[in-house]
Amino acid sequence: METAVSKLLSILPTPVAAVLMLGGVIFYVLGCVRLGYGAAVRPLVLDLIARAEQEIQGTKRGAERKAWVTKVLRAALNNSKYGRFISWIITDETIGRVIQFFFDQMRKALEN
Repeated sequence: METAVSKLLSILPTPVAAVLMLGGVIFYVLGCVRLGYGAAVRPLVLDLIARAEQEIQGTKRGAERKAWVTKVLRAALNNSKYGRFISWIITDETIGRVIQFFFDQMRKALEN
């Protein structure tokens, strides 16, 4: 078994294997950053959603509230110590998904 695995792995030249491993590590790190981002900003997002509900009054203004929360989160990310290094990875679409996820979770909790 060990011989079969070593023969299978010896097909790739060492530089190609190193590049593939480095690429895998980079994708793994980017995935961890994106997944951890949602969990790390949960309290901030929930607080901003509550503030948006209080500050922007009126019906049919959900898009305006979401845009405000997105703008504040982007500013907080750009002003944080390490956030400016990864802000290019986190798109406004990702921020919007995080906001929508936590808003839905908050709505479920309030309905129960």
